[in-house]
This record gives sequence, C-alpha cells and structure tokens, in this order.
Amino acid sequence: MKSLPQIFHEEASSASADLETASRFPTYKSVKTAMYRKRAQKFPRLPPTRQQLEIPPQWRMTKSDRRFLLYNN
Repeated sequence: MKSLPQIFHEEASSASADLETASRFPTYKSVKTAMYRKRAQKFPRLPPTRQQLEIPPQWRMTKSDRRFLLYNN
C-alpha cells in the first residue's frame, strides 16, 4: 500500500512532464499543513485541563435531537 506522500508525488509528477510546470505544484507538506489548519477551524480547541472542558450545546445532541453524550458535571 502506498503512502499519501507517494501518491501525491506520483499524481503531481504525472500531471505534467514539464519540470517547470511540475515545480509549481505545492509540496505535500504544504498541502497537509493547509488541511490541518482548515480542519482545526471546524472543531473547538481542547482546554488545558479536564476541569475546564465544556461541551458546547451543538455538540451534545444528535441530528435526531437526542442526547449524544452522557456526562456528569
């Protein structure tokens, strides 16, 4: 099984035989960094301590309006 960097490199290489054009593709590392930044914007940050953890209301219910998590305060 190929790793993601290998697949990315193969696809970027096959997209253009011209080295000048191929050099304009972003590196796998920069794409990965951008993906993680975008993903981090969707989810709340973890608090420094467990005592500071507060689950926002929208994360406590399922789409069918049932309690998703059971927890003790």
